[in-house]
Amino acid sequence: MYDLAWEGGATGEVMRWLWGASVLIAALAAAVPVGAVEVPGLYEAEVPVSGQGALERVAAAQAGLEEVLVKVTGGGDVLDRPQIKTLVGQAEQWVQRYQYRAAPPVPAAGAGVTPLPMQVLWLAFDRQFINQQLAAAGVPIWGVNRPRTVLWLAEEKDGARFLVGGDNRPDLQQDLTEQAARRGVPITLPLLDLQDQRSLNAADVWGDFADVITRSSERYQPEALLVGRVYQVAPGQWQGHWTLYHRGAATSWESAPGQESNAIAAGIAGAADEFAKRYALSLTADAANAMTVTVENIPSINDYARALRYLKSLDPVVGVQVAEVRGDAVSFRLRVRSDPQAVVRSIGWGTTLVAAAGPQLSSATNGGAGTAVPADGGYRYRMAP
Repeated sequence: MYDLAWEGGATGEVMRWLWGASVLIAALAAAVPVGAVEVPGLYEAEVPVSGQGALERVAAAQAGLEEVLVKVTGGGDVLDRPQIKTLVGQAEQWVQRYQYRAAPPVPAAGAGVTPLPMQVLWLAFDRQFINQQLAAAGVPIWGVNRPRTVLWLAEEKDGARFLVGGDNRPDLQQDLTEQAARRGVPITLPLLDLQDQRSLNAADVWGDFADVITRSSERYQPEALLVGRVYQVAPGQWQGHWTLYHRGAATSWESAPGQESNAIAAGIAGAADEFAKRYALSLTADAANAMTVTVENIPSINDYARALRYLKSLDPVVGVQVAEVRGDAVSFRLRVRSDPQAVVRSIGWGTTLVAAAGPQLSSATNGGAGTAVPADGGYRYRMAP
């Protein structure tokens, strides 16, 4: 939980203010606006349940926490650590809120049989406690700012190849969407409308033709591209080949033969692993450091709330205190579970704040977002439009 004393500081001043592969890589860098998506619900999970008994709720809490830990860290291997296994075993203690919700019914076996009613248990876990435990276990945390990723997938079946998206293969689209949600990867599937159809076809994606895929993706404004192909290697056995293009790097991997859903899961998991390697931050268990961040261009109460909410959402940040209000600029004092540069990197990966230019500041390229260099008054940013 946040320290209310930190969040509520300088209340009177605030109230007075409130009222008064090189072709692809080069093309992504040059032609596509760089920006991340703030992924909501990383510390939440929905687990299917058949009843509301205490034992089932305990089991659902453990399954939900496992899902949360994978999303928050970006890596499935986090669940193999002894400290994390202990944490999962006590999952119900760290649930802040839960609610039973209706879920689509599951068809029962046999023709003419009434579908079985289903429920899901929605759980929200204590973000600060989870982050503290991950930091204590030495597990890096992948924050809320995540690369917007366009996913192009070509499937080969019965001798034909076609793209997944639009009206094609809604079952695979749902599988892709669910797998991406489990790993916290914000994906966009192509519309496959006339514009897409004029710009590329299944053969272009199957052959991983970088220039064609890049041009066709510009309309979606991605920060990364995930390109895959899945195909049968034997009856009931599927394999997938995937390539992730992102900020100067191209990484490829293949799935082991198995069900088609496994080939899909391997594509999403591989992308999440690569993103986490780049963006996950190592935090300390204790919030021993503090830093000042001044945000300019805050003309309204809504902008103030947006800036405050964003700073609180950063994983290194434990507490936020308003230190000073001057004109349309607000200085926030942050209590952090890291060194200040980790916070700076975290801000730089997002699109809510951009480095402010001025005589005491400079901007350095950091994934296209810029990095505020501290002056005597701390780090300075301005609100993005």
